[in-house]
Amino acid sequence: MLSLFYWLLAIFLINLGIFIFVLTHERRSMWAGLTLTSTLMFLALLAVDFLIVVDTVHPEQHQLISGFLLLIAVGIALFIFAFVFLLTAIFLYNGIKILIKEGTRWTNFLSLGMGVAIILLIFVYPVFGRFNSAPWFRFIYLFLSMSILYLIFIMVMYTLTSWLNLINIHIKKLNYVVVLGAGLIGKKVTPLLASRIDRGIEIYHKNPGSKLIMSGGQGPDEEIPESHAMAAYAEEHGVPKSDIIIEDRSMTTNQNIKFSHQLMAPNSTLCIVTNSYHVYRALVLAKRQGLKCIGYGAKTKWYFTLNAFIREFIAYLVITKKMQLSIIGLFAFINTALAIMYYIFTNMMSY
Repeated sequence: MLSLFYWLLAIFLINLGIFIFVLTHERRSMWAGLTLTSTLMFLALLAVDFLIVVDTVHPEQHQLISGFLLLIAVGIALFIFAFVFLLTAIFLYNGIKILIKEGTRWTNFLSLGMGVAIILLIFVYPVFGRFNSAPWFRFIYLFLSMSILYLIFIMVMYTLTSWLNLINIHIKKLNYVVVLGAGLIGKKVTPLLASRIDRGIEIYHKNPGSKLIMSGGQGPDEEIPESHAMAAYAEEHGVPKSDIIIEDRSMTTNQNIKFSHQLMAPNSTLCIVTNSYHVYRALVLAKRQGLKCIGYGAKTKWYFTLNAFIREFIAYLVITKKMQLSIIGLFAFINTALAIMYYIFTNMMSY
């Protein structure tokens, strides 16, 4: 038991070291969420094994320790059940509320759709596997199950990594604060965009000598470029015009970052300011452009955040589609190989 404890301790420390390294060197990678998960998992295993070791050394405490371990197991099971139930309820309630508040655009159905998908996945999909006992169906079902579990895993890692990238401690002085644009109402910024600018102004004040870059071009349904309205809003809130740089060519998040960087002095430090749900995807795009930067999130109406976060996750899958398709393709290859081996084996047994 002691040897297992020391092995688990060593593995936990290695995972913790890797997590700290990723966090301090490149936390925009999904390795941040993965190493955090593995570190917490081995910490939990270490704690359980420690209790088992104590139970071995002090048998008189067996009943107390066994009861405690049982309590932990029941607590974890209840937590998982409550979490899934609560998450489903939040998705459904949030989905209905955003449709009422924001209208019936297809993107506003994402939260409601996710809630329905969770219900189908838990209650309907397991039954679906019993519809057909044919071997070919079983391999297709296995492939779908592997793909679904993988997507759930990626979503969890994406969520954890997104949270980690919203935490900024002991940051070097910033030279530029890039605020990403959003839609306008006439020539005025929307409440969502105003929250981004307010957050950008807050960070600008914390970095004396820095410049605010307002980034956003003119959409087909907008009267003026977003960056012009953003600059006017910032001036109204006390930012000198000389500290505001306008980038008015961009039409996408990727262009926001690219064109804003072109306006900076060489070797500058920068941050990207957008809504919290959008920060991680913006940082991934910056990373792909070879830029070192951090992100700050602005507050968003809670009922809008969940739906927008799902949209951002889908956008992340599109950005990394080559990797995702490669992994799904690997699952298809594995199941095809298993199917071929199964049919060869059954044909051999029939002779």
